[in-house]
Amino acid sequence: MTNKKYEYKPALGRLFTVAFVTGAAALLYITTPAGAAEFTDVDNSYWAAEDIQWAENEGLIHGYDDGSFHPGDDMIEAQFSVMLTRYFDMESGTPSDLQHWAQPAYVTLSEYELRMPGLRDNAVKNRAVTRGTVAKVIAQSQAHEPGLKEAVAWMFEEDLTTGRQDGETQTERFDVNGKLTRAQAAVFFKRIDDSGHSVWRAEQMLDLTSEGSNQYTEMVRPLYREAGVTLYARNDNSFGTADQEYYHLFQAYQGEMREFAVARTSRANFDLAAQAAAKLGAPADAKRILEGLVEADASGSAQTAGQVEITPRPSDVFLVWNEQQ
Repeated sequence: MTNKKYEYKPALGRLFTVAFVTGAAALLYITTPAGAAEFTDVDNSYWAAEDIQWAENEGLIHGYDDGSFHPGDDMIEAQFSVMLTRYFDMESGTPSDLQHWAQPAYVTLSEYELRMPGLRDNAVKNRAVTRGTVAKVIAQSQAHEPGLKEAVAWMFEEDLTTGRQDGETQTERFDVNGKLTRAQAAVFFKRIDDSGHSVWRAEQMLDLTSEGSNQYTEMVRPLYREAGVTLYARNDNSFGTADQEYYHLFQAYQGEMREFAVARTSRANFDLAAQAAAKLGAPADAKRILEGLVEADASGSAQTAGQVEITPRPSDVFLVWNEQQ
């Protein structure tokens, strides 16, 4: 591996071609000659028009062959991973006929101390990337603490984000469980560039793949495996999923506090979360937790299940409890 990640790059040195692959995932990279102001669905008054034009000019992201850009569409993890390698001038190979079209980018990122969740899972590659994952990755790229709260705090400190929604904490305002849109991706990379963070500085491996493991993943992995959901150990004390329907994020803080964020999607998702919370030591049985989740989602008001506090938020339900001794 070369030492390119320690070198500053020329402003327009990121242009290269990625082979077209049939399907919506690959359409991000169809090259069109239009700038953002010329996209049929992005006029000059659009809030991210300048950032989209910059990203298109830099070769980071392109429009569709019908002249549109689809700024509000979710960005899948594979697309975000390729944008990372493009922006930081990382050389990637060409995928074989048997590989996912973005696999070379994943391999390259792994060589640069970042293992994305979809490295060995094509289903994850094709899922929408969450804003929380993006924050962790951007912080990692600059050798800053990639823990979720720490990464989001650094994003605010560096003016890389102004938040997306109301909330009492920075992670709530950032909307860590929300999905990254194509327009937001362009904006993030433009702000990274404007802030002088254009050199890859990661010094230690950030492993977001399913191969990571800790005591909490081992408590619940059979439940998730039965549901067809993959767990990703974030560090020694937390785990998450990359599944759009079954998105969960668990954190065990020092001492006894436990936090468990569960996407507001389906009863089946709530049922899985209730079983997992009980396995993780929540001071209530799975039936009571499920009832609390369903009621919190339906009513929009906080509930309790035993000693578990259940609070609905815009995109998820938040469970908090103190671990029993």
